[in-house]
Amino acid sequence: ERKLLNALEEQINETGMVGVGVNAVAKRAGVSKELIYRYFDGMPGLLLAWLQEQDFWTARAGLIKDEESSQQTPAVLILSMLHAQIEALAGSESLREIRRWELIEQNEVTEQLAQRREKAARSFIGRVDGLTQELDVPAVVSIMLAGVLYMMLRSRTESHFLGVSLRTNAG
Repeated sequence: ERKLLNALEEQINETGMVGVGVNAVAKRAGVSKELIYRYFDGMPGLLLAWLQEQDFWTARAGLIKDEESSQQTPAVLILSMLHAQIEALAGSESLREIRRWELIEQNEVTEQLAQRREKAARSFIGRVDGLTQELDVPAVVSIMLAGVLYMMLRSRTESHFLGVSLRTNAG
């Protein structure tokens, strides 16, 4: 299973999503393509298993525990989540490639990913939303997350956004 998951990531990094398929991943892993079906029930299952480990919302769904929510301000909680989101995306070109793919494809995998992220994000929002009456937390977090995602995905084609470096830790 690990060989297949690693091969998938390598294939994504080398060819983008256009080169990802059962045959390509199996060949890269040096195994029979039947193992993808046996272990993961096909390519959608393999992609979902890999993303379960890689994606911010699914891999770190418990980032902010309920008891932590009452001890920190909403701003601190939200900034912690945003920084962790940036780190997850900045640390993985293959994850950024998957997120780009999700923007242009609608299929079984992208629908499941969207549902998992929505559930985890709503859980996070539910923990911070009642901590302040000063702002519409879901709206603010939605805009901030969209900005983070946009800039992280845009870093492939643009080096800066409004003078902020998109390709450095300092930026």
